[in-house]
Formats: sequence, structure tokens, C-alpha cells
Amino acid sequence: RAAAVEAVLYQLDIQREFPEPVTAEASAVPQKVSAPQRKGRLDLREKTIITIDGASSKDLDDAVSLEQDNKGNWVLGVHIADVSHYVHPGAPLDLEAFHRGTSVYFADQVVPMLPVALSNGICSLNPQVDRLALSCLMTLDKTGALLDHTIAASVIRSTERMTYEDCNVLLAGGDKALEERYARILPMLRDMAALARALEKRRKARGSLDLDSAESYIVCDEAGRPVDIVARSQGESEKLIESFMLIANETVAKHLFDLKKPAVYRVHEKPSQDKTETLKAMLSPLGYAIKEADNFSIQKVLEAVKGKPEAPAVNMMVLRSLMKARYDVENLGHFGLAAPFYCHFTSPIRRYPDLMVHRCLHALLKGKLGPAGEKKLAKSCEKAAVQSSQREIAAQSAERDIDKLYFAEFMQDHLGETFDAAVSGVTKFGLFAALPSGVEGLIPVESLPDDRYVYDETRMTLTGE
Repeated sequence: RAAAVEAVLYQLDIQREFPEPVTAEASAVPQKVSAPQRKGRLDLREKTIITIDGASSKDLDDAVSLEQDNKGNWVLGVHIADVSHYVHPGAPLDLEAFHRGTSVYFADQVVPMLPVALSNGICSLNPQVDRLALSCLMTLDKTGALLDHTIAASVIRSTERMTYEDCNVLLAGGDKALEERYARILPMLRDMAALARALEKRRKARGSLDLDSAESYIVCDEAGRPVDIVARSQGESEKLIESFMLIANETVAKHLFDLKKPAVYRVHEKPSQDKTETLKAMLSPLGYAIKEADNFSIQKVLEAVKGKPEAPAVNMMVLRSLMKARYDVENLGHFGLAAPFYCHFTSPIRRYPDLMVHRCLHALLKGKLGPAGEKKLAKSCEKAAVQSSQREIAAQSAERDIDKLYFAEFMQDHLGETFDAAVSGVTKFGLFAALPSGVEGLIPVESLPDDRYVYDETRMTLTGE
């Protein structure tokens, strides 16, 4: 497996090692925030700010806070690591980050976009230490409607490094020891959960698609061998963070758009006519119909299919009918989220477009961007949008192919065993069957019961003559 993993990475030009000038520049970055660096920044170090991530995460690029103003409205703070303070345009660190475009995650490993000294060190919003951030402070009413916002260069000090697992237990209630340990932040966490539900309700009301795409989590032993594969499900705290990151991304995108300033948007266009017709033809034999490929028609089908045996197949059909999300300097909206404005602002440690969005915001905050500077920044945004879209595809291909290697190694120990599976896809050469864990295998058409099978591409069926 190890050699095959390296072959996949090599093929897609994903390098584990950083060139010497890059590691040298990263090593020279001080690992503490100094007084001069704090100057001129919004000081939020006394605020209760927490990070919520997976237990094994080391690159913590987002933190959140929530309080009420004197009118009883919510003030939601999304505080993102200010990577752009340390990664300067044209420097070795920047050129390497641009080339990589994104971090690549698989099984128990990561090929980071930035060296560990930055990604797990000075840029990571670790607890109880000063960190530079870009904060998006949003005033929302009880229904989650955005009333006002401020974007500022800030300095924060994370109060707690929380995990999704602990937060889910806290929100479910019943663990007295955990509740005592986190007594200081528990009221805020409960308020956050209520606000996240209000935000989700608003997204659904405007037509955001709720796709059930099953993710698998590969559990490895000390030697890196896969010992278990479990379906990863979203708990309340995962949804909470997702809701807060979405509203911050939308707010920042609209902010840059309204000011007519350069930006890198995350765009997701409406499905094409061809893809819509194919989806209609596929859904029809299952008894589901859509008139047009608009958000509400598609969401109606997704709701109707929930909990039914055909749900995974229908989700996959819908997913395949959608366009691929990508980066662009033009704001074309996000169909899947039903968001008129969207960008990636929340993960600059692991995504280059987010780093570019931060640079655009800093240029605005400093107010020193003349016509020439704006033109140069717009050019950089264009290059970043193209490169990042390409590198994202490479990273996704690598993650998918490497997962398959781990799946195959794991299933090697289960030869001869029988599993319940659902048909997840049909092609002319056979059908794919998926286990609840996400492991998928092909049953070739030759091994189906003795008959000659006719493939109907439109309906995705194999019918024995």
C-alpha cells in the first residue's frame, strides 16, 4: 500500500517534502505574537473564544464566539487564522502554497499546503496563546437574519480547544463531569446550537440542498494499517461549525462584491439542460419527478427519499447531475447552497483561495490600494482561481484513489465473509455495491446470474433478457 500511495501522489504532482528555501523561511518565522504585531489590531483576547475540531486535528484555522448586544441580538464572531500576515506574495512560502493549492488528507495522514511550523504552529489557533486573526463579527437577530457586520484584523486568545465529540456530548446533556469541566463555556455553546439551528432553517427556506453524502473514516493502527472503516456522521457540533463558517463565507463574499473589489469566489452553477434531462429520466422509474432543476424541486425529491432503501442511489444521481463547484473571480452564486454570494474565507491554512480572500480584505482594511495595486491584486486572484480549481481536483482524485487502497487492504482480511450492501451505481460492465461504511465494490456483469444483460444508460439499469 505504501508504495501505491506514493505512486498516486507522484502521479498527481503532490509532494510531501517542501523545498529547502520554503522550510528555511518557515523556520525563521517567530512562534510567538509580539507587541508590535498586535499594534493597530482589534484586541479580542479577553473574549470567550473557542475552537471546535476533530480530536486529531492539529491545524486549527477557525475559532468562534457568541454574545448578545444591548438590543438582545446575537453577535457571532468567526475568527480565522491570519495566514496572510506570515505568507507574503512572491516569497518561497507563497509560491509553494500556490503550487500546492490545498492540503491533501487521507486515512491518518496529511500532505499540508504550508510547512508544519506554520500550519500546526504560529498560524494554528491553539488554546491560551495569542494569535493573529481576521475576524468577521456578525450581528444577527433571533431568526438568524444578518443585520450588520464588521471585518477586522484582530488578535485573539482561544479559551478552549474543544472537540466535536465532547461538544456533542455536552449538547446532548447527561455527562456531569464534562459539564463541570466546561461550565464556563456551556451556556455559550447551547446558545450557539440554537443560533446554528436558526441559520440552517433559513438556508433550507431559501432552497439550500441537503445532500446525504456518506463519508468514511479510516481507523489505522500504530503501523498505519487500516483496522476499521466507519461511516462518519455529522453531530450537532459539526453542523454548528458548518453553519457558522457558511454565514461568514457568505458575509465576506457580499462585502467584497458590494465594494466592487477583487476577490476569489466559490461558484457553483445551475445544472445544465442535458444533466437535468438525464436526472429526470433516472428518477422517473423510481417514481420521483422533477419539473425543473431548481433547488426546491431537487430538495423535494431528497426529502421524499430520506430513510428509504433507494436514498443513497438517488443522492448519488442528484450529486452527479450537479455542476462541479470551482473558483472564479466573477461572482456567479452558489446553486447548491442557494447563496447569491459565496467565497472561501475560513480555511487559509489549508486552501490557497482563502489566503487570497484574506489578502483582498487586508488591502481593503489598509485602504492603500490604488488603481495599479487593485489591478495587480485582481490578476493574482485570476491566477489563484484557475490554479486552485485544478489543484482541488488533483487533491480529490488522490484522496479518493488512496482511500480505495486502504479499503482494499481492509477488506483483504474479510474475504469469504458476507455483507449487506446497497446498489450504488450501474454501468454496462457491472454494478457497484456499497457497504454502510462506504466501502464500494464492483460486481462484474459476467458474474451476475446466467443471462444476457442489456444496459439502459438513461435509466441506469441492467435487465436480463
